[in-house]
Amino acid sequence: MNMKRALITGISGFVGRHLRDELLREGWNVFGFDTRPTGENVFVGDLSDRAALTRAVADCQPDAVFHLAGIIKSQDTQAYYTSNLFGTLNLLDAMMQMEKRLKLILASSSAVYGLTRSARSITERSPLRPVTEYAVSKVAQETAALRYHYAFGLDVVIVRMFNLLGPGQSPDLACSAFARQIALAEISEQDEIVTGNLDAKRDFVDVRDAARAFALLAEKGEAGQTYNVCSGNAVAIQQCLSEMMLRSKKQLSARVDPARVQKNDVPVQVGSFQKLQKAAGWNPRIPLNESLADLLNDWRERVRRGDPSAS
Repeated sequence: MNMKRALITGISGFVGRHLRDELLREGWNVFGFDTRPTGENVFVGDLSDRAALTRAVADCQPDAVFHLAGIIKSQDTQAYYTSNLFGTLNLLDAMMQMEKRLKLILASSSAVYGLTRSARSITERSPLRPVTEYAVSKVAQETAALRYHYAFGLDVVIVRMFNLLGPGQSPDLACSAFARQIALAEISEQDEIVTGNLDAKRDFVDVRDAARAFALLAEKGEAGQTYNVCSGNAVAIQQCLSEMMLRSKKQLSARVDPARVQKNDVPVQVGSFQKLQKAAGWNPRIPLNESLADLLNDWRERVRRGDPSAS
């Protein structure tokens, strides 16, 4: 029996590393495409390099492509579209050159829902009201991918991830930034955690549960469909911070820095995973307190070994 072959763009990223591990556990032969060499079976290149993408897809001969690479935060507005939209178009063109039928599992974001009018659960049929450049670029990315499905018959499955948590997360995101500060404070004289808006409520889901959802959708996701990956619960960011501060090895206080309060911040967002559950039997398994504990312990280890992201 031949092993199924997967190509993960952005394999060295937060989600990519966990997805690689999940697919390997499920018996896939895993390849990566990334801007840096991160091990065996990794093709090096950038999404802007169509030739590099074409070579990677042709050499890998994947059954499924998991497209995770892209930009989440940038001071350069143009960069969102260069990477998230035009980079995706390059990948789609590379996939279309293959004779075999491929499946694209595209990583999108709950940011596309944007400004929700109530605290009711967001379904895949909810209107899209993006309020950030990142969110607009993801809407454009989704639309471009679906065009290839409708026009050319490419199997495209869209995964809208809500707020992820877990070990290996970038300090650019709130809970990971808190964990990093706590880990640093524990080995220094620092006794204050600086935060942005703590009142916003978000739907947090563990990255390892998200990786499992991607793997399941590669097998059971219906082409042309979109699936939410979420917990179904809205939790205040303040609660996440309090949970981690309780786990701190020293007494800490928190201070809101107005400069860290995002403009156009969505006050509350909570999703429904019923469609994913029905299609693939998926449920979130890892509770929030475990995700936060693992995230904090991961930052303690990064600080201990002198990881550059911890400095």
